[in-house]
Amino acid sequence: MEVKINIDREKCNYSMYDPSGCKKCLQICTPKVFATRPNRKRDFSIPKEKRIDPTIWILLTPWADYCNGCGACVEACPKGAITIQFGEKLIAPTRAS
Repeated sequence: MEVKINIDREKCNYSMYDPSGCKKCLQICTPKVFATRPNRKRDFSIPKEKRIDPTIWILLTPWADYCNGCGACVEACPKGAITIQFGEKLIAPTRAS
């Protein structure tokens, strides 16, 4: 079954280093379909004051094919940033964010 997990990066406030950043989808997902990485690769060849902020990380879904379609991450997301297309079934936030 084809699975597509969409994370709206405008809504998602995930942060690996910020204690106020949300990590609910990572915590609740039993199949562990989510992963994280820095927003952009750091380039050490440019001056320090022009480098990107290494604390800004984003969520990825490299293991979307392990998704079981339970929708726990969609419901846990307080920003309504996650939707899942699980075959013919669309799993989307039910509350306004």
